[in-house]
Amino acid sequence: MTAEDRAWHAMSAAEALDALGVDRHGLSEGEANARLERHGPNRLPEARMVGPAQVFLRQFRSPLIYLLLVAGVLSLVIGDRWDATFIFGVLILNASIGAFQELKADASARALRSLVPQIARLRRSGVTRDVASEDIVPGDIVELESGMSVTADMRLIEAIGLEADESTFTGESMPVAKRASENLGIDTPVADRTNMVHAGTSVVEGRALAVVTQTGSQSQLGDIDLTLAEAGRSAGAIPLIRRMNVLARQIALIAVILIVVLGTMLALEGQGWREIVLLAIALAVAAIPEGLPVAVTVALSAAASRMARRNVIVRALPAVEGLGACTMIASDKTGTLTVNRLTVERVVLPDGRSIARADWQTGGADHALAELAAAAGLCNEAQLREHGSPVGDAVDLALLDFARENGGDVERLIAADRLSIVPYEPALRYAAVEADWGEETRTVVKGAPETVLPMCGGSGADEQGLADRLAGEGFRVLALARGQAQTGGGSIRDHLRNLELLGFVGLTDPLRHGVVEAVAKCHEAGIGVVMITGDHPATALAIARQLGMDVDEASVITGRELGSRNGDEEAFAERVVGRQIFARTEPAQKLAIVRALEEAGQIVAVTGDGVNDAPALRMADIGIAMGRSGTDVARGAADLVLADDNFATIVAGVEEGRVTFANIRKIVLFMLATGAAEILMFLLALSLGLAMPLTPVQLLWLNLVTNGVLDVTLGFGKGDGDELQHPPQRKLASLIDRDALILMFPGAALMTVIAVWVLHDRLALDMPIEDARNHVLVMVVTFQIAFLLSIRNLKLPFWRWHAPENGWMFVGMAVAILLQIAAMTVPALQSLLDTAPVESSFLWLCAGAALAVLLVTEIAKWWLIRMERATEEAMHFAGAPSIRGNR
Repeated sequence: MTAEDRAWHAMSAAEALDALGVDRHGLSEGEANARLERHGPNRLPEARMVGPAQVFLRQFRSPLIYLLLVAGVLSLVIGDRWDATFIFGVLILNASIGAFQELKADASARALRSLVPQIARLRRSGVTRDVASEDIVPGDIVELESGMSVTADMRLIEAIGLEADESTFTGESMPVAKRASENLGIDTPVADRTNMVHAGTSVVEGRALAVVTQTGSQSQLGDIDLTLAEAGRSAGAIPLIRRMNVLARQIALIAVILIVVLGTMLALEGQGWREIVLLAIALAVAAIPEGLPVAVTVALSAAASRMARRNVIVRALPAVEGLGACTMIASDKTGTLTVNRLTVERVVLPDGRSIARADWQTGGADHALAELAAAAGLCNEAQLREHGSPVGDAVDLALLDFARENGGDVERLIAADRLSIVPYEPALRYAAVEADWGEETRTVVKGAPETVLPMCGGSGADEQGLADRLAGEGFRVLALARGQAQTGGGSIRDHLRNLELLGFVGLTDPLRHGVVEAVAKCHEAGIGVVMITGDHPATALAIARQLGMDVDEASVITGRELGSRNGDEEAFAERVVGRQIFARTEPAQKLAIVRALEEAGQIVAVTGDGVNDAPALRMADIGIAMGRSGTDVARGAADLVLADDNFATIVAGVEEGRVTFANIRKIVLFMLATGAAEILMFLLALSLGLAMPLTPVQLLWLNLVTNGVLDVTLGFGKGDGDELQHPPQRKLASLIDRDALILMFPGAALMTVIAVWVLHDRLALDMPIEDARNHVLVMVVTFQIAFLLSIRNLKLPFWRWHAPENGWMFVGMAVAILLQIAAMTVPALQSLLDTAPVESSFLWLCAGAALAVLLVTEIAKWWLIRMERATEEAMHFAGAPSIRGNR
């Protein structure tokens, strides 16, 4: 087998050295250079960057764009340069906006490479030297000590008190004790490989000698890089993009069918090719909502600004709406739900009293608690920096905070004269100190209860029961005991007996502020929450219960129990669906879990902060990374970043996402309703033997200018305030559904009939076709304003004002009116659009017709609201939960 194929954790240190052909003195320079040539540099491969030109051209991959391109080319063929200029101008504008959003640096790969430090300490030919990390090769002997970063995957040869921080790599919140002497099973997951250290992690405490087994893309970090790349290739589009693509294909198909059918009819009637081409151009322009990409981008940008004020930073604009549509949040535990910092949260005293942190922070002095806290500060290896902040092992720092919170003088405790020390080592499972304290010399011991309790006189099953109870609640438990200094000679280890038990401390990685309330709000909003973590299943279950999740042991499944998706995808999916806690998972499994949830019909938002979360963040419908504590890798793979690292902020994002979806839905409804009216207007006019009611340039003016100003303002809506009081509707999977059609077509049909009547009436009065079209154009603009007034709120009548009213919409109406006045009075626009002022009597006719459209749309809206309430009442009497909640 090659070096990359071997299960190094299943070998002894001696076997690993033999397999790599090296001893403790290290490789010779010649052999190291040969291996560097064979294995390549110790760095991750760089992804090929896509140039701006390619990104810009990629924006034209849409059926609607193809139709507009054909329309623009046909306009040039028949000599209508203004039509062609307008059409190509629209295409360039839309492509520029899309390219600007897509041209983001691929930070994921660069961030992964930055996790590998530049320098490593190696032994080569028996000489210790610093070498650039990219020159490390399999077989190199590496010296590690506290504070160092790990440069490659390594099998430990020797380890003295070694603990590694793997939180961003495996999700384990506490430093992991490493032992070189262990030989593990071949199926041992990465998180449990205690005889290995991996690239991208760091040494918290102790020192070690290790042999490099894998470098670069062959390391576990390289596997994550590969998984991240595969996730990027296979990830589906954000929900909004999927819906917009479906809508674009539907519109393009309808437009092509109409053009073919009507073109054929005109050809059979003997019409010339120029008239047929003009009709094709006009129908393409009428059917395609040219301003839709701009309006949606404005709506998403407005939402992104609102979300930024609520600490949600948007990296991909469509993700704003996607978060509101999500039905499941798959969250990492460490650093996301918890703060990724150990603290003492519970204390149990020998008399059985259990004291929570909140109690000693707000309660009065307690002598037994103070004694326990002082002992925790004395038996402590943390140190103070020059500016006074402590530095040391995570457990020691937590115990030091505990001492401070209970009145301990931290500086005095750290400065106490320690006469003898037994440092903590995983093999010993305890630490001890003999120190001067006050007027006496004390011996203090801390460690695992099963190690410390036998050192205490009179301790037995009752005390062990107290420790077990604390451990059962998900705490990491330490026992502390003290005794008087021994007068006899010998090591302190020989005198650790007949000690006085001071109590037990329960350490945990505490929940973030507000996260319990956030999970409750997610459930209220109909969003499921699952936890995917590399941590121990008992710890994950305890945290889930603290979060208020309705879970038991059956809700938990480990990575080993899940197995691989490659074996049997159906069986894997069955094991995933219905579970709420996934513990001891590896990055590839997180990715597979997300895929299984998506295939089960969920719209999944994944949260995380570590390197191990990046593939799942990339694969998910919506990826959400932590901004402060998160790694660059996670932020680079995510669509959204939480600036305050607070899971509770996601709830604010969900609310804004639902508001945004409602705004985009209104924009699409408005544009398709007015577009449908234009198409129906053409069909009815042609069927009656009339000329085209509007020219292509006039249609573009409607769709991009007056219409464009109006629909953009819908993107600034602030919602109704009840967005989190009902679950996500399954019908939101489509932008246009039955309700939307009911709202659109009555008004569109009335617009059509009145506009064609105006055309027919003006032509019957021997008015030139240019003047008749000018009247139709003014009429359609008033229709658009009336329709906008009605759909600005889909729950209230148009005359009702509600608190978060969208004031920009009324500004947009005024601007649209001024633009149309300019079109009728400014000479340049008159020449371009074939427009002129209209008589005041016709303006009164427009106002009356607009009022009719408004009333018809309001009746359709009233009927929909009435039907929805009737459905809710029927569900209520049937005992089913309301689909809207309390409004």
